[in-house]
Amino acid sequence: YKRQMKEIVEVTSLARARNAEHFQFHANVLTFATPALATELKIESLQKTYADLFKREDDLYLQARAYEETQAMNEKDRERDDLFIYIKQMVAAMLYSPVPEKKTAAQKIEFEMRPYKDAASKPAAENTAQVTNCLQVLESEANQAYITALGLTDVLPLLKQANNEFNELYVNRSDVKLGRVSNDSLKAVRSQVDDAYRATVKAINALWLVNETITHDADQATKLAGLIDNVNAL
Repeated sequence: YKRQMKEIVEVTSLARARNAEHFQFHANVLTFATPALATELKIESLQKTYADLFKREDDLYLQARAYEETQAMNEKDRERDDLFIYIKQMVAAMLYSPVPEKKTAAQKIEFEMRPYKDAASKPAAENTAQVTNCLQVLESEANQAYITALGLTDVLPLLKQANNEFNELYVNRSDVKLGRVSNDSLKAVRSQVDDAYRATVKAINALWLVNETITHDADQATKLAGLIDNVNAL
C-alpha cells in the first residue's frame, strides 16, 4: 500500500491578484504556518522571513487603503460643500425675486444661515458641525414654509446625507499614518512576499517527502498533512 503524495500546489495567479486578494491569501496562510509550527518543523527562519515581508506588505496595504479612504472623504467633502453653496446661492438669488413670497422667504433663510455662511471653508470637523447645526435650523417647522417657497425641500435631505456620509468616513478612517503609497512600492514587496511564500512551500513539501520515505515520524506527518491541506484549501 502506498500513501498518496501530499504537496502544496503551485499558485500561478498571485502576481495577477488584486491587492486585497493578495493580502488576504498570505494573511490566511500565515494563520496556519505559525511560528510555533515552524519551530517544530525546523523551518523557523523561512517562516520568519515570510512573516516579516508580509508585515511590510501589511503596512503598505493599510497605507494604500488609508489613502483611498482619504480620497473618498475628499470627494464626499466636495459634494457636501457644493450642496451647501448651492443652497446659499439659491437664497442669495431669491433676495432679488420679483415674487414677494420668495423674496420674504429668502430674507428669512439668509438671516438664519448667517452664523454658518462660511461652513464650507472650515476645517473638516467644524464644517460638519456647522452644516449639522444649519440643517437643524433650516429643517425646523418654523422655516418649513420658507424652504418650500424657495424650492429647497428636496435639496436639504441631499445635504444631510452627504454630511452624514462624510462624517462616517471621517470617524472611521483607519488610524494609520497617511501618505500616498506608490504602486511600485507595493508591487515590489508583493513579489518578495510571493518568493518567501514559495521558499516556505518548497521546504514544507520536501519535509513531507523526507518524512514519508525516510523518517516516518507520525506526529510530524500529521502536522505536515494538516498544514498542506489547509494551504491547498485556500
